[in-house]
Amino acid sequence: HQQSSTTINCIQFVNMSAVDDSRFQPFKAKMKAEGLSDAAISAFAHSYLELVSGASGMIEETAIQGVQTLPDLEKDIRGKYNVDPTLLSQTVVLKLNGGLGTSMGLDKAKSLLEVKGGNTFLDLTAKQVISMRKTFKTQVNFMLM
Repeated sequence: HQQSSTTINCIQFVNMSAVDDSRFQPFKAKMKAEGLSDAAISAFAHSYLELVSGASGMIEETAIQGVQTLPDLEKDIRGKYNVDPTLLSQTVVLKLNGGLGTSMGLDKAKSLLEVKGGNTFLDLTAKQVISMRKTFKTQVNFMLM
């Protein structure tokens, strides 16, 4: 397993006890003054190093490997696990709405785009939750972010 020098430098940089790089000190001081945690400062230090090192943040297509096999619902899953609908009351269906779509030239949130039969993405998600509540006769929590 070979790591890039950027990754190695980044790990060394972030793991320094005081994040010693002089270029980072003004940012660190401001974050400390604002009461940010060491974890938050370390995470920002990682992103800062990525920026100043010239890393693109992109994953090379050649580094991506396809999935070799997927489980089959009928052969691998159905009937092999106990179904406990009461667990749904402890579950949250989380809908990540993402951006407003302005970079795509939209004038409204992407989740409000009509996709099928007069329904929007948001309508379909809400209908899925309602269906789960009716099917399993339990409260399934629904949160939009």
